[in-house]
Amino acid sequence: MATQYDDLFFRTNLKDHGEVPSPPLAYESPDIIPSGIYPVSNPQAHFASNYDQDVGQNLVTGGPNYIYLRMKNLAQGAEGGTVSLYYTPASLVLYPNKWQNNQLKTSDQQTGVYVQASKTGDIAVTDNPFVWEPSAISNDHYCLISRVSTKEHPNEIPVVGSYSDMTDFILNHPGFGWRNVSLTDVNAPTFDTSVAYAQGQDAGRMVFQLECTNVPGGASVAFSSGTPVTGGKHIVLEKTTVPDNEGSWNTSVTCDVPANYETNIIYSYWANGTRPPPGFQIKLKVMHYVDDSSRFFQRLHTPERLGAPPELALMMRGKRGIVLGSHVTVGR
Repeated sequence: MATQYDDLFFRTNLKDHGEVPSPPLAYESPDIIPSGIYPVSNPQAHFASNYDQDVGQNLVTGGPNYIYLRMKNLAQGAEGGTVSLYYTPASLVLYPNKWQNNQLKTSDQQTGVYVQASKTGDIAVTDNPFVWEPSAISNDHYCLISRVSTKEHPNEIPVVGSYSDMTDFILNHPGFGWRNVSLTDVNAPTFDTSVAYAQGQDAGRMVFQLECTNVPGGASVAFSSGTPVTGGKHIVLEKTTVPDNEGSWNTSVTCDVPANYETNIIYSYWANGTRPPPGFQIKLKVMHYVDDSSRFFQRLHTPERLGAPPELALMMRGKRGIVLGSHVTVGR
């Protein structure tokens, strides 16, 4: 006889309403959501509003994939918990010893993300997505396994050694979700590079500038991090086509970054059928600008001298800046 679960839970499929035993059709959870190669603005509102849909996408090989988790709260009142996400190459029976050591992380290298639902029936969504760059598997796919741990249901990963135990695990543990995910090379970047970023003790308006030298027109670039900054926004430049240029082209985004913020930023390049000439390089810089009230003003450089693109130079008119750090990928 089925009973109603009473905590945060992942659906087995769109017809799952939280009864235990769960529907026996595992590996179709719509609550494990690969959302593409950019983070989503306001994921709580976005993924709560389409709870009745499976909006997950294929994983892109060779590129960053941002993966969100959502749960419905069936507890009597507010509930919170920590979610985690695991992966494994496909297998006919996914015993936990195949995946429990393959834990994915967020852009700021967290293996667990706290979620909160304020009342019964609310949808809780991770604001800090897991990010993964999967390796290609010939004629195969991966499985993602989600887990939520709450005070009432810690949902420790059990020792499972038989198909009977596995049946019990799938049917009677709604705090775990299962999803098979396919791979695609559509929109896969030619290469991408991950670099650590630490804000330090000062909050500030930071400029993240991508400098392209001898990058052919028609190629594309992007960068992103899944770790939210002030106001739930992200450090993200979506895929942008490099215009025909005479050897150098820059673009940038400006973000208000809180103190002690840390993350990994991934910058990507798509050749789009072009061939890079000698001297090809892409450099990601982090910069800060000040006005004339700063004691550093006279010792810093104008936006133009720092290679600011026209829109940034206009925004920073009358200010001066400094390159606080950079990372470069050089063509061979």
